Amino acid sequence: MSHAQALPQPDHRCYTGGMNELPEAEKSRADRPLMRSLLRTEILITLPTLVISIALAYFSFVQADASRKMQRTETWPYVSYETGNSSNDGKAELSFTLSNDGVGPARVEEMELVYNGKPMGGPLQFLSHCCRSAIMAMGPPLSFATDQVEGVLRAGQERRFFVLTKTDKNAALWDRLNEERWKVVVRTCYCSIFDDCWVSDSHKAQPQELKTCPADWTKFEPMTDAPPRPAKT
Repeated sequence: MSHAQALPQPDHRCYTGGMNELPEAEKSRADRPLMRSLLRTEILITLPTLVISIALAYFSFVQADASRKMQRTETWPYVSYETGNSSNDGKAELSFTLSNDGVGPARVEEMELVYNGKPMGGPLQFLSHCCRSAIMAMGPPLSFATDQVEGVLRAGQERRFFVLTKTDKNAALWDRLNEERWKVVVRTCYCSIFDDCWVSDSHKAQPQELKTCPADWTKFEPMTDAPPRPAKT
């Protein structure tokens, strides 16, 4: 008895997908060149804009800084101390003077007068230290002129904070002070209208810039006969 072997039936299913469709991985690889091209284009557009923005910001900063420096230069004060023994009309006159040799106003905050290494609180204390014997020999009254130190000094303005005019009575005192005045050191702290501050020292060539004036100086107060007292803190 023979058995007939069944033959495989043909598969008549049809595929509806298009023959040109690619798998997702292949599509992603195909899109990469386009994405790179778009990214390069975006960078080429954005980078110059960023560079221009940075350049403009830097230019504005430099311009503002230059403007500030110019303003400070145009209003720069320079306070100095000098002493003399003759008035403008030729009289024998000892004077201690602060002057503003800068181009802008100076706000004098503090002044310290040091004699033989010791700060003096006022003219009477100074004279008693430098010239006591001459004062005792002369007897009263002791006469001299003073002016306030603190305040604003305009450009080109000077302020004589101590003046002793020579007379027959005070000649010995005048002569003694004329020698001793070279032992005086005057330190002044002053500020500009922009609150930039400096300390000038009569024994140093250039002033020293600092943020705030010292609070530990013994202030020289020409308008008072009081003993020295600490500066305000």
